[in-house]
Amino acid sequence: MKHRRTTIATLLTLAFGSVQAQDSAASIAADAATTSIIDSIVVLGTTRHDATVLTSSSPIDVITPQQLKETGAVSLNQALSRLHPSFNFPQGQNAVKGQGVRSASLRGVSPAYTLVLVNGKRRNTSAQLSGTDPWPAATVVDLNTIPISAVQRIEVLRDGAAAQYGSDAIAGVINIVLRENGSGGELNAHGGGYTDGGGHTTAINGWTGVKLGQDGFANVSIDRLKNTNVDRSEADWRQLFPNGDARNSTFNKKYGQWGQSSRDNWSGLINAELPLSARAVAYGWVNYSDKSADNWVNPERVVKAITSNTTVTDGTKLGENDVLGLYPNGYQPWMRYHAKDTAVVGGVRFDGDTAGKLDVAVSYGANETARDTYNTANPSYGAASPTHFYLGSWKSDTTSLTADYLNTIAVAGLEDGLSVSAGLLARHERWRTGDLGDAAGYTGGPLAGQTVGSLYPGTSFASDTTRIPVSGSSTSGIKPQDASEITRNVAGGYAGFDARLNKQWLVGATGRYEHYSDFGGTSNFKLNSRYDFTPAIALRGTVSSGFHAPSLAALGFQSTGTTSNWSNSGTGALTPGQTRQFRPDDPAGAAFGARPLEPEKSRTYSLGAVWRPDASSSLTVDAYRLKVKDVIIATETLQGATVTAAFTAAGLPGFTQASYYTNGWDSRTDGIDIIGKRHFSAGAGQLELSAAASLINTSVSNVHRYVSIGGASILAVGNAKVRDAETGTPKNKIVLGARYNVGDWTVDSSVTRYGRYRYNVGDVAGVAAANGNVDQVFSPETYVDFGVVYAISKRWKVDLNVQNAFNRYPDKYLTANRASGINPYSFIGPNGASGRFVYAGVSYKL
Repeated sequence: MKHRRTTIATLLTLAFGSVQAQDSAASIAADAATTSIIDSIVVLGTTRHDATVLTSSSPIDVITPQQLKETGAVSLNQALSRLHPSFNFPQGQNAVKGQGVRSASLRGVSPAYTLVLVNGKRRNTSAQLSGTDPWPAATVVDLNTIPISAVQRIEVLRDGAAAQYGSDAIAGVINIVLRENGSGGELNAHGGGYTDGGGHTTAINGWTGVKLGQDGFANVSIDRLKNTNVDRSEADWRQLFPNGDARNSTFNKKYGQWGQSSRDNWSGLINAELPLSARAVAYGWVNYSDKSADNWVNPERVVKAITSNTTVTDGTKLGENDVLGLYPNGYQPWMRYHAKDTAVVGGVRFDGDTAGKLDVAVSYGANETARDTYNTANPSYGAASPTHFYLGSWKSDTTSLTADYLNTIAVAGLEDGLSVSAGLLARHERWRTGDLGDAAGYTGGPLAGQTVGSLYPGTSFASDTTRIPVSGSSTSGIKPQDASEITRNVAGGYAGFDARLNKQWLVGATGRYEHYSDFGGTSNFKLNSRYDFTPAIALRGTVSSGFHAPSLAALGFQSTGTTSNWSNSGTGALTPGQTRQFRPDDPAGAAFGARPLEPEKSRTYSLGAVWRPDASSSLTVDAYRLKVKDVIIATETLQGATVTAAFTAAGLPGFTQASYYTNGWDSRTDGIDIIGKRHFSAGAGQLELSAAASLINTSVSNVHRYVSIGGASILAVGNAKVRDAETGTPKNKIVLGARYNVGDWTVDSSVTRYGRYRYNVGDVAGVAAANGNVDQVFSPETYVDFGVVYAISKRWKVDLNVQNAFNRYPDKYLTANRASGINPYSFIGPNGASGRFVYAGVSYKL
């Protein structure tokens, strides 16, 4: 607590230490552009037509395209992480965690609890269940499908808002407001890379606007981003070849690759409006993106890992997934992720003057995600095995019809009248498996079931009696028995109001009812209030309930595979077998403790203060508590003799491991968000200072640790999983910023500090897990970014950005935690582990 008080005091000093030193003339001369952002009207989280960032009753932030651009980030998600203290964006470093869908997380909780809107309309999610450590897998909106060049501003509501916007809005809402320019345009071209090698990046984007009729517009935006892999691997510390093999001494153990994935993305968006009459405007937008990402996965050794914690290699046995005829030195597979995403929205806005405003819209969104694996093998085919397998695809689509009404009604005794809102919605959701995986990736070849020794007589493996497994390395694709299609219909409505009881006191309430075809009805509410003691000081607070329906992917996903010999320490299972991740409501899964999922329900409390000493300074402090009941997680891998026997009894002989999604626990997150801003004249230019912090503490309770299988109690939710939820993300994040503009020059810099976080593995804290992994605490991390922009003319600008200017890296993994021996850094680093990134470019205004 002492440390937290010190942090808050430091932020206040940094943000406002110069306030008293500035006279009123300096305040008057403050940057008008920044002041207009603070005072700009926001539509998120309020029914009022005059609410701003600092006059709203909920904590709201506005991020401009200029701010996004000056971060030097090459993606929307990365930019938000650098600008917003409550926004978390762990940068995964391997094929599963470092590619594909990049999700948004607010307030240190799962990305599944953040709703993403575009121009106030719900954005469709990815079809893929994406895991972003340390959170459970979920289907989330990939922000990087939206071109940065299409963004006019971003509004971030840091508060529960399920009553206002529906399911998913438990932690907050991100609303991306699109450009509405009817003329002009801009082209940007940038390139860069990491000074320690890799990540060579080319980014080209631009937008242009044209008039439609007298008062309409069409705005076209296109982004293109391409970058190469980043390799930060180190030499493998394990034995790679049979006992006595000379290659154990001569082979270059720096053979693997580990780091950020390569990307090849492009996205386009057209946003348009056309007045139909003096009272009606037709509008719509189309957004399409095509994304792919490649990365290496864990290497396959020539020799085999065993279960012993002290002897990690058996030099007399062949690695289960190796094929000597194809890969005499072992091999490292790599995976490709490919996603196509479409969003289409069309509607009409009616302005009835005193009768209110009505917005009727239809929206459609679809996503298809496919995967391939290369440089691999199915050992049961021997040297004739294909080395590339298509793993199949998942598809999802959503169709929505919405009607939203706003009005301000004159009511005697109320300041500014009564602001009311109401709406109706109908939504159809569908998730399904698309293509199946290549059969050769999971069916038995001619060598299936034969012993290794019989295939390699006269070698070091002649005595190896291990049976040849039936599976491609790394993953084996979607099988026919895993195919699924699941749908859901949602219908509902909401109503709310805001009323200023007097000049100081604002109160509001919103209620929503929705009916889900698979979960029945749910009612949620939100109460909000604000009291302005003076024009400079106000208190604000909210109380709300929330609801998050399980994603269709979590309900319909099933995976059948084979046991792997991979583990962080190089140890693993001795006996190959089949695995099954059950659908939660699968009758066969009931024998293993699986039950139909319940919706997650939440309650949020927030209390904040706003201080605006003058027109150029502001400070907001918002404390909150977010409680979520029945959090959906994946169980541990259930295994052992009892589990194997249960599989046999269920008619699934040969299966040895089970898992499924379950309502695992309840969580409580307490936090404080602090944001201070100050801008003033400094010399011949304008200086903007900002200081922001997010302090978070998450605790877990009511953990459903054990399930009964065959009369035995089996651990389903381990302590490490619980500790991961509580400590796997930094407890605090501090962002300090400064921007100075003078003449044709703009200099922008920021310092971001992440607090400690933990990698949790053992069921008992501090005691090594069965595979040799150990808990590890990672030290706080501090990163400095800066950028310089020079306006050559009214049309041309050049810029240089440096991220992680001092080339800082997080703590390295302890040796016992290095997956397959080559990865020196964790998967959960908040800023990744790639080092300094230098990025330069040119911009041209049309």
